[in-house]
Amino acid sequence: MRVFPRFPSKKLHTSIFAGLAAAAVLAAVHPASAEVIELVDKTKMNAKIIHYYDGVYSVESQGNTVKIPKEKIRSITFQMPAPRPELSTPEKTFERWRKALAEGSLEKVIDCYALMFQGMLAMQMNQVNDGLKKMQKEIEGTKFALKGSSIKGDNATLKVTRQKGEDQETVDIPFVHENNEWKMLPPQ
Repeated sequence: MRVFPRFPSKKLHTSIFAGLAAAAVLAAVHPASAEVIELVDKTKMNAKIIHYYDGVYSVESQGNTVKIPKEKIRSITFQMPAPRPELSTPEKTFERWRKALAEGSLEKVIDCYALMFQGMLAMQMNQVNDGLKKMQKEIEGTKFALKGSSIKGDNATLKVTRQKGEDQETVDIPFVHENNEWKMLPPQ
């Protein structure tokens, strides 16, 4: 599996991809959102589930921690955070990824990927020292040109040309629509 841009050294690329992964474990990708908990008596409360053990939910509501036995809960509705404008198109997501990489913001780099890959990135990141710095060095002096995109339902493809010196490569980067945000998938 590759992270765009393709790197000249597959060994280096693998180590860089692994390096990005560990940061995802540490990164707070999205701020925590509250859930709507409806109790058996039809009372509703906005709360954040912080723990579940032995049939009892510990939830945080209005600054207080409350323990609620599961028998008293009728339903829990999970609410997703509002979509962010900087991830509203594949082009904006790619630009955010590129800027985050240049700035050394590993959390933002990882956040540009689909949720299903963020954990894998985190796991692999633990295996590389200075993965972000190596990746930054690899793209130093690289020019990116967006050549177009196509969207079909919840999938999109962004055609990007990478040029570093005389070396030039055009790659199709796949994206998926998650929570009304466009997230990158590793090129195949």
